[in-house]
Amino acid sequence: MLSNFYQNTVLKNPKSIFLLLIITLLSFGYFTKDFRLDASSDTLLIEGDPDLEYLREVTQRYGSKDFLVLTFSPDEEMVSDASINNLLSLKYKIQSLDWVHSVITLLDIPLLDNSDAPLQERLENFKTLKDEGVDKQRGFKEILNSPVFRNFVISEDGKTSGIIVNIKKDILKDIENKTDQEIEIYKD
Repeated sequence: MLSNFYQNTVLKNPKSIFLLLIITLLSFGYFTKDFRLDASSDTLLIEGDPDLEYLREVTQRYGSKDFLVLTFSPDEEMVSDASINNLLSLKYKIQSLDWVHSVITLLDIPLLDNSDAPLQERLENFKTLKDEGVDKQRGFKEILNSPVFRNFVISEDGKTSGIIVNIKKDILKDIENKTDQEIEIYKD
């Protein structure tokens, strides 16, 4: 029965079916302007999920920070003096914005395997890539091979670094109620 319908309708009227498909696709295309996708954490998690309940409990107890992640891909090698100076300059410029609480870059990561000193001494006086006298290649390799920092503040290929910008809470509190003119103040 279904094969007869297919034979009589689809195969014997290909132009009509093609026209019907074109009309259907055009109507779908027209109505995509009204499509809205909400990908917030509230819509992606199922109510009653134990992990969601745990997240809410931890957030209520300890709070949460809003943050922004930027990427930095220098033209030169990541550990060159020019790249480090550019990243440091960018960090200070971002940090000077009044809505920024703190900025974390590749240059802020403690290097624990960068010297042959005893571990206790390295923990007490840890170095970073921006410090003088640090073997930058060795430190960069340490960060790149770290399971904690790889793909978090540095890409696997070592060519792109992440910049984590923690945002002050009171700035975001009522952003919905601010006018466009007030928001323009925060643009750089």
